[in-house]
Amino acid sequence: MYRGLGFGLALCVTALLGADALREAAQALESNDFAGAIPHLEAALEDDPANVNARFNLAYARQATGNAAVAIQHYQVIAEQQPDLVPARQNLATLLMQAGRFADAARHYEAIAEAQPENLQALRLAASAHSQAGDAEPARAAFQRVLEIDGASLDATLGLASSLAELGRLHEAVPHYLRAVQLDPSVEDALLEIAKRLEGSGFKQDALQLYRRYARNRPDNAEVQEEIGVLLLESGNLRAATQALERAVRLEPQSRRHAALGEAYRRAGNAEAARQQLSLAAKSAPGDAKARLRYANSLLQQQEYELASREYVASLEVDPGASDAWNGLAFAMYRLGNFPAALRALMESEKLGPPLAASVYLRALCQDSLQLYEEAQDSYRAFLALTPEAEMQDETWKATQRLKTIAKVLEKR
Repeated sequence: MYRGLGFGLALCVTALLGADALREAAQALESNDFAGAIPHLEAALEDDPANVNARFNLAYARQATGNAAVAIQHYQVIAEQQPDLVPARQNLATLLMQAGRFADAARHYEAIAEAQPENLQALRLAASAHSQAGDAEPARAAFQRVLEIDGASLDATLGLASSLAELGRLHEAVPHYLRAVQLDPSVEDALLEIAKRLEGSGFKQDALQLYRRYARNRPDNAEVQEEIGVLLLESGNLRAATQALERAVRLEPQSRRHAALGEAYRRAGNAEAARQQLSLAAKSAPGDAKARLRYANSLLQQQEYELASREYVASLEVDPGASDAWNGLAFAMYRLGNFPAALRALMESEKLGPPLAASVYLRALCQDSLQLYEEAQDSYRAFLALTPEAEMQDETWKATQRLKTIAKVLEKR
């Protein structure tokens, strides 16, 4: 969060000024009549553009009357004319920060910090400006220098951690995030920031450790419990994953949490519990095609073909471009004996991309059942051409036998 240094003091307003314009300006400034001082200062600068005092006071007056753009221009001239004039750089950096010109502001704060090594606030602001400019490496260096002077600075600790994370140095960032939480437990949510970055970068076990650490102090955070459950599920720790996902569902039931818990139950072999959760996932998000598809698949696995076909249709009403749903519908219709409907579903699936070997075999079965022998013959042959000998051995043998039988049937016609 940016904290400004405030306006520098107007310079030399009581100095002996030779020109009438400067005397009038000095009187106006002494009475805080900044608007009244401006025309006199502008007149003085027309006569002497190199007068740094007059330009500073004009910049200050413009700043005080809300004309930041003009004030910035004058302060920039002063920074070139007299680089060691710290009050001018302070005011310039403040205005640049307010204008969102963070990189420019950082340059001036750095100059102040270099001129005044004891000015820790300037260094803090330089770090903040670099960070807001998106310049992670200069920000990291500046935050590091702040911590070398003030090792207990929470803002600098978090700033260093965030800068390292932005640089992709995630594991280096973790100790600083932990140090920040040690300094102030109320910033513990920062652990979630680095945990999500680690997870997104593939360091899922490291992310899991941070999520679990966070959950020890805040066990009622449903989102974190869900993250823990999903990561444990991916790692194969079904028991712990189920426990975490059950907590997430109890805290805040949502479709995706029901779905994740259903998957945990399915992998653990509890088909009925899985179906219940997938049903809840589908009901709580009727417009979620994937939730309905998962539920339909669970019904198919339990051989509830009529219910499964309804869910596949509902899923396809939301997302007609899902080939998995068309294939699932085709199989459900085949098992129900509705071969024409199964063939129609397979045709829709094939419009979306090359068919899988299993789909081609199912097409052959449907055509065979409808006594469309020539079409079935083509489909069986296509299936055998797609299928390596080591895969679907039973189906390969059956297709070979059916081709022999179909050949005899066709010979008799």
